[in-house]
Amino acid sequence: MEEILKNQTVDYDGKEYLVFEVASLKEPDQYGKTHTAYISKKVAAPKGGKARKNKA
Repeated sequence: MEEILKNQTVDYDGKEYLVFEVASLKEPDQYGKTHTAYISKKVAAPKGGKARKNKA
């Protein structure tokens, strides 16, 4: 757990956060679970500090 917190936390306004997502499954798994949770991968920001624009 410490390794995950060390490598996956992000800093925002001087506070550290662990970003994770909860998603519903298309079908219940073999144990009857309908949702899953996972840690979002930490990705370095692109050079220049500008966010990508989504094509619309």
